[in-house]
Formats: sequence, C-alpha cells, structure tokens
Amino acid sequence: MNKKLNELISGFREKKPKWISLQNLIFVVVILAFVIIIIWSEPLSYYFQSGDGQQVSAVLTSTTLPGTPTPLPEEYLTSSQQTNGIISGAIIILVAIIAGTAAILIRDRDK
Repeated sequence: MNKKLNELISGFREKKPKWISLQNLIFVVVILAFVIIIIWSEPLSYYFQSGDGQQVSAVLTSTTLPGTPTPLPEEYLTSSQQTNGIISGAIIILVAIIAGTAAILIRDRDK
C-alpha cells in the first residue's frame, strides 16, 4: 500500500506543471480568502443570508474609557460605509503580492 502511494505521488510530481508549488498554492488560498472576505462584506451578505432569523436590534451607548481618547471626526462615526479605504488597501496589497510573485517566477524561469 505504501509503495503504491509513493509511486502515485512521484508520478504526480513528474506530470504536474512547474508552477504548481506549495508557495503558489498558499498564495491562491490567501487570494481566495481575500475574495471571500470582500464578497461577504456587510452590504452583500444580505443576499446570501436566509430571512428565517429574527431581527436583533442593539442599543448603542457611548462609554468613555480611562485616559484621553483620540477624537474621531463626526463623519467617521455617522457613516457605516467606510469600507472603500479597506478594499482599496487590500487591492494595493494584492497587486504588490502578485507583482512580487510574478517577478520571482520570471527570475527563476531564466535559471
């Protein structure tokens, strides 16, 4: 049984493309996680949730913690749609990761 498994694994290693590696698989998993997080953001999540759950409302009360809190602009406190900056930052990080990976792949291909 162990010998057959080793033959299967070695056969897969010989037939797979060179770009399939552990690093690239982890990269794809991270990208998929970012995509799922972006899709499952608050405005879009209503399309995926079922309407069977009960509506829960919470009353927000402001509390002051000890120390001097940093004041936030009123615009940040009143607007619930502050995800544009987060999504823009995530896109910039993804572009940097993709560019770095592509540069490494191009560099290693020449060797």
